[in-house]
Amino acid sequence: MSVGKTAGWTLGGLVLGVLAGFAGELFRRQPAAKVQQRYVAPEATETPDVRAAAPTPAPAAR
Repeated sequence: MSVGKTAGWTLGGLVLGVLAGFAGELFRRQPAAKVQQRYVAPEATETPDVRAAAPTPAPAAR
């Protein structure tokens, strides 16, 4: 087998593997609640030990 043919088979296999991986991710089923949890941030204000933010100092006059 020549070097060019080996390189072609290698690149072709790599491309097919990448495409198969994308297809697997597209068609993988995930529960809706799990997807929701991933993107929704927890409410920080609901915790009892939340402190108010410190006031920012006024800029110095020149």
